[in-house]
Amino acid sequence: MERYFKRKASCPAEDEINWDEKIQYDPGLRKEIDSYHPNLREKVRRKYLENGPCQPRGINFPLLNIGEKDKQRRFMREWFDEFGPWLEYSEKTQRVYCFYCFLFREKKDAGYDVFVVNGWNGFHRKERLRSHMGEVGGLHYNAMKKCDDLLHRKQHIDVQYNQITEVAKRAYFTRLNGSIDTARLLLKQGLPFRGHDESKESYNRGNFKEFYDCLAEHDPILHKAVTTDATKNSCLLAPEIQRDIVECFANEIMQSILEELGGDVFSLLVDESRDVSCKEQMGVVLRYVDKCGIVKERFVGLVHVTETTSSHLKSSIDSLLAKFKISLKQCRGQGYDGASNMRGELNGLQSLILRDSKAAYYVHCFAHQLQLVIVATMRKHKGVSNFLNMISILLNVVGGSAKRRDMIRDINYEQVEKALGCGQLETGTGLNQEQCLQRPGDTRWSSQYKTLKSLVNMFPTIVEVLKVVEKDDRDWKNRDQASNLLVYFQSFDFVFYLHLLLTTLTATNTLSLALQCKDQDIVNAIGCVNSTRLHLHDLRRDGWDKLLDEVNEFCDLHEIDRVEMESTYIDPRQPRKKSGITNKHHYAVDCFNDIIDWLVQELDSRFSETTSQLLVCSAAFNPRESFQAFNGGEFDELSETVS
Repeated sequence: MERYFKRKASCPAEDEINWDEKIQYDPGLRKEIDSYHPNLREKVRRKYLENGPCQPRGINFPLLNIGEKDKQRRFMREWFDEFGPWLEYSEKTQRVYCFYCFLFREKKDAGYDVFVVNGWNGFHRKERLRSHMGEVGGLHYNAMKKCDDLLHRKQHIDVQYNQITEVAKRAYFTRLNGSIDTARLLLKQGLPFRGHDESKESYNRGNFKEFYDCLAEHDPILHKAVTTDATKNSCLLAPEIQRDIVECFANEIMQSILEELGGDVFSLLVDESRDVSCKEQMGVVLRYVDKCGIVKERFVGLVHVTETTSSHLKSSIDSLLAKFKISLKQCRGQGYDGASNMRGELNGLQSLILRDSKAAYYVHCFAHQLQLVIVATMRKHKGVSNFLNMISILLNVVGGSAKRRDMIRDINYEQVEKALGCGQLETGTGLNQEQCLQRPGDTRWSSQYKTLKSLVNMFPTIVEVLKVVEKDDRDWKNRDQASNLLVYFQSFDFVFYLHLLLTTLTATNTLSLALQCKDQDIVNAIGCVNSTRLHLHDLRRDGWDKLLDEVNEFCDLHEIDRVEMESTYIDPRQPRKKSGITNKHHYAVDCFNDIIDWLVQELDSRFSETTSQLLVCSAAFNPRESFQAFNGGEFDELSETVS
């Protein structure tokens, strides 16, 4: 860790410092307060306050050419009396400085350079001095108050603390430990702290105060420390104290993560999302190997970003890592989503970080790439897109109310009971459980597979519910949608696309589950991708007949008309126009083969051979079982790929 940063200078002992040389009376010759060691700054401020401001009243102030017409102006000694002890004059630079701002103003504040570093010589604009003083609560006023507080020794924390009795100190720490224990419990359980009404008359004062009171009831020492009259203004329950305790916990956890990292290399995982208040938040995760050889992923920060451009995200990451004293030169890998601002090869975030660390290679999350593969494929085919749109309408109609969901459960229960009585279903532990239509997620296409699987198992139940909605629902929109769904569900196209998607999603769902395993390594993940690719090739070559048999069997079971494969295909959008192809050509070539070809094409595009080879070769450095996976040939290939 130390090799990446400058070593911090140790604080010299006060006896070794020559204060006469350190403290300069002329403000033009002084060092800034921030240039001193943090442990010496208060002592330096005291020395300057003891010496007082630099106000040389007995000198002749020189004339200076100031203004547009180069009129000669000079500093007036009467200004010392008019503006008070904050005004200083430097004989060295012949400029004016602010004594209070020099002692306590921060560099980031406006006006710091003018009245602290460079000095001010606009003597023809006297009103500028008055505007610098500002109003009560301004920057200059706050600096003046800090100077006054520093001179009042009795107000200092150490003096006040030493005046407190030992009994009061023990009671204070008891109350503090009670607040810390309460905050630790709420943070561990992920519970909110505050309540809507935290007054004493409220029946629910929020989790923090309720847990604190419960803890005090079971701890006699804490109960005694809380109920004494001397603690009414020091209960340590204020929201500000709660936030301070939470921040201390966060700092301790972050310090533990940095100790685990041990100044070693890491990988960077970043993603941004919009919260409920419509603010863009960027989450940062570090992936590293600890001292015990265990791979860990640790969330280290959530940063609000005003822009999602790659340059702004890079700047936010730099600021966050600098706060933890981590350098991007230690980064050895990057993992983001597939957005252009993240994965762009020229100006994307991964390319900007790659300029700082040439070994920080970008790897797109395999599970996320698989989702993009499926999304891109399903959007290309009009028939599949229309099928998914009808499924979405079905979920809105059938699952749109609790009454219809109860209807699904009741009808499904009656049909299962009837099937059990006829011997069509087997009984046993875990069999014939209550089912419902699961609404698929937008980002996880494995949920689409579960939805279609439920639709196959509950098809008669769904048809019965649609008939009830078409007949009895009061809303005409629901009746029309139910009528259109019934017509579509009795068509061969619906059955075909249902089984086609089930067949393809079965292969991709298996791959998706394998890629999301926590103990999945690189070689196995790439092997799963290659095996899925081979499975899709085999499915394209030999899977048509099996799919057609499943479709015809479903049609016969639910009394849906089959389609003669050798007959001429009729386009439903243009029924009078001859298509020139058979039904078999349409369903086998234009639908079945096209979807599988697009899936394989997207897999080859997103899981490129170069990236896969790079990851396989990198796995040769796996230290498990005394580097059993090390292979000299793969090491040579990795060197050629990187170079």
